[in-house]
Amino acid sequence: MYDRPTAQELLDAARTHLETHVIPVIKGDRKLYFQTLVAINVLRIVERELGHYEAHLGAEWSRLRDLLQLDTPIPNNQRGFMTEVMAQNHLLAEAIRAGEYDSSQTLFDHLKATTIEQLEVANPLFLMKILAEINDPSLDAWSSR
Repeated sequence: MYDRPTAQELLDAARTHLETHVIPVIKGDRKLYFQTLVAINVLRIVERELGHYEAHLGAEWSRLRDLLQLDTPIPNNQRGFMTEVMAQNHLLAEAIRAGEYDSSQTLFDHLKATTIEQLEVANPLFLMKILAEINDPSLDAWSSR
């Protein structure tokens, strides 16, 4: 739809500039250094969100549709998709409050998948650590507490 540079390329250029040109200059100013690291992390999160957004939104919509047993047609645009997912999440929250999903493996699977997708965007290193701990309990720092 749009020409180049893409949003992804623009974010990458801004992040690369901060990492390669700004960080080395400001390392002596601890507050500015920290704030710049936070800004770089924000750019990385937005980059990952752009890369995963459509797939995650579609997967969540499908899971919610199955979980709530809805026959809602696929929205024809991204805003409609997001609005529908938000509405389905609201319905799910109401159903959970009403006790409709007590001890539901399907609900657990949906929440687990949604959390994994959120961590893929927000903090993939933490997700990798958690998945490694699940696969190898000896890596779990909390098990000995």
